[in-house]
Amino acid sequence: MADLKRFAECESSVFISYAHADDELNNGWISQFAAELKRDLEAALAREDKGRDDMPQVYLSKYTGPVAGNLGPQLRNKVLRSFAMVIIVDEKYASSDWCLKELGYFHEAFGAAGLDSRLMIVALRERPMRLVTEKPQWQAWFNGRNPVWRSFFDPNDLNSDPVPVLRDDTPGMTNAMFKIYKPLRDDLVAKIRADLAKAMPPKSTTRWVIGACRPELDARVHQLADKLAELKPEVDLVPPAALLSSKSLKALLAPAEALVLPFNRGQPINDDKPGGHLAQQLAAWRSLGKRDDAVRLLDLGEIAPDELAEAEHLQFLDQCTIEKLTPGKVLDWLAPPITGAGPSSQQARRPTRRACVFIENNALENEASKQLGAQIRERWDRLLKARHEDAQLSLRIYGFDIDKIDDFPLDEADGVVLLWGQKEPRSLLSQINRVEDIFREPAPAIVAHLSPPQPRSEQRMPAMQWDVLRFCGRDVPPVVLEPETGDNDSLDSFVQDVLGNTLRRHSALGQP
Repeated sequence: MADLKRFAECESSVFISYAHADDELNNGWISQFAAELKRDLEAALAREDKGRDDMPQVYLSKYTGPVAGNLGPQLRNKVLRSFAMVIIVDEKYASSDWCLKELGYFHEAFGAAGLDSRLMIVALRERPMRLVTEKPQWQAWFNGRNPVWRSFFDPNDLNSDPVPVLRDDTPGMTNAMFKIYKPLRDDLVAKIRADLAKAMPPKSTTRWVIGACRPELDARVHQLADKLAELKPEVDLVPPAALLSSKSLKALLAPAEALVLPFNRGQPINDDKPGGHLAQQLAAWRSLGKRDDAVRLLDLGEIAPDELAEAEHLQFLDQCTIEKLTPGKVLDWLAPPITGAGPSSQQARRPTRRACVFIENNALENEASKQLGAQIRERWDRLLKARHEDAQLSLRIYGFDIDKIDDFPLDEADGVVLLWGQKEPRSLLSQINRVEDIFREPAPAIVAHLSPPQPRSEQRMPAMQWDVLRFCGRDVPPVVLEPETGDNDSLDSFVQDVLGNTLRRHSALGQP
């Protein structure tokens, strides 16, 4: 579970979660509400020293509810980088099985503290309130809490429309609306001001920055960031939103020692000038007095673009003098071979036998997947010490999105973990089949049955031939995801199987 975001670090002051159909059926009520809230926040906080040149936006998710799949990475990032969330509940929101996905990710990221202090719930009618609170996910997340509902309807006429936001005769909000709206606005403003009054913790120095990239490159870029993070430097990723503010972009680049700019042959972001977002980030880097020899272009040309770049952008790439490197070469550049006692005694890097464990990383269990990786790594180190294995044997933990499974080399896996979460058994079994179809040879595999809000441990069900291990967040700060009693040994066995699979694979390849 992440700490609550500081306002100065947020891209959005408020993330508004709603069903787009509810806005249409109520003649733009939600859009009008958001516009008024945005205007009031800007006015109330105009004189605050936020250390930034832009006011975090009020972000409307325009949620419609996909038929299948997970929340996209950009949407998840929006939730994570918002100061507060407002959910607006009406008929279409309440009737959708997907209506709580955004709230679920908010809960997963910020836990009970987020629900208690950063969540505001707006009801446009009485019936949808009841439908939402009866949902099992809602009850599990709130776990006995009674969240405050702000009702924007007439309690004496439950069949009436929501209280109108704007007057018909003159500009401005209706008196009835303002009476209900003002406490919500004042509460949010007070929390933002209180946060701004607190000193920001000192930031650790970022050594390496990976620049903003096209959406189809996200998965590969995050893989590289994970590999770099294993070397224990501070690695930062430039979000596309930072390209909208020169000050924000330079603040991200200022402490960095090296910049990596991912590219393929796709039409760049901000394509009004040759090179688009690549040229923009390079110009910001140079404006800080930083040298080109600390920059590399990350060549991901093997990933097909959704839209081929126009000629002027392709020409920028072809003529750019910055060295272009593959992901492996970028690793060699940032983490060069081991050096000897003297500065000139460079040695070849000793070969390392690596185990690769892929852990599903989806919308609701994003933080959980990282903690599962930490559990596996801890047991791996303990196992190697007990077995006196060669110290050159290491572990790589990779996250993968099940909906983009073809982007990940699962056929190289020494172990795989799928998350059960809130999936229906049929959906889970379908995903198991997809993974097994990719395997060249069977690899150790488990399903992490997380709780809560999943069913109680004794209600767990088998997942074909995959072992189902139960995990639960212990209620002690910081929250730690641990296997439940009885499943500790099973997790150790899984790690042992991963080690055995790794040794067999390297032996079959003729590697030491």
